[in-house]
Amino acid sequence: MKAILIAAVITALAVEAVESLGCVQYNSWNTTNANSNAASPCPQEANISCTSSLMNSTLGGTRQEYVDKSCSAEQCDLKEKVVAAFTVQVSDEDLFQFASLCCTDEGCNTKDASVPPMENISRTVECPACYGSDEASCSGQARKCNTEERCVSLVAEFSNGSASEILVLKGCSNVSNETCVYLSAANRTVGGIVFRNFECSNSTLSNLTSPSPTTTTTTTTSNTSKFSFTPVALASLLLLGLLL
Repeated sequence: MKAILIAAVITALAVEAVESLGCVQYNSWNTTNANSNAASPCPQEANISCTSSLMNSTLGGTRQEYVDKSCSAEQCDLKEKVVAAFTVQVSDEDLFQFASLCCTDEGCNTKDASVPPMENISRTVECPACYGSDEASCSGQARKCNTEERCVSLVAEFSNGSASEILVLKGCSNVSNETCVYLSAANRTVGGIVFRNFECSNSTLSNLTSPSPTTTTTTTTSNTSKFSFTPVALASLLLLGLLL
């Protein structure tokens, strides 16, 4: 009987410890949150770990940043782990960067996720490079990539439950094998973004697209008018508090 009571107490303490996890919780678009370092208790359905995600974009010639810090129901298998970190380069001016990390200590997600820089080395791989709101508006231009980069094709959805906007993006990326495998799962949600599709390839002009054989342009100015990636349009969509 005593052993049963001791086991019950230990179980209760363990449950209480899990339920008491607190994380920094906010999301913002091109703004700084005044209470960004203040942790608050996590909801019961998402109290396993804390997450911190960052998205930077220069698509369309305007620099934009979105930050999401929240609680998660996913198990972080390390005290602090980078879940995803990559850059997709469409042209010299048009970049999409994303990074997300998870951690398990109280209020540990005060730290911002960071994206590794793209290396400027000899270019040998050639990838389709474009962005738009659908496949029709993201087609067939090519870009030569750095030696260690690979071709990436992704479809990401920004949503607040009542409205959504789609980004189709193709280009050169320094994404790791681990991140490719992780994000390739259908409808993977990370940092308030649903990756509907994510494909990586090391092949030159692979089956990620079927560009015209005569197209060699390395910029995507013609796509700028096809997809409006603006803070005003996405601010109303990216009011999200759940990561993973």
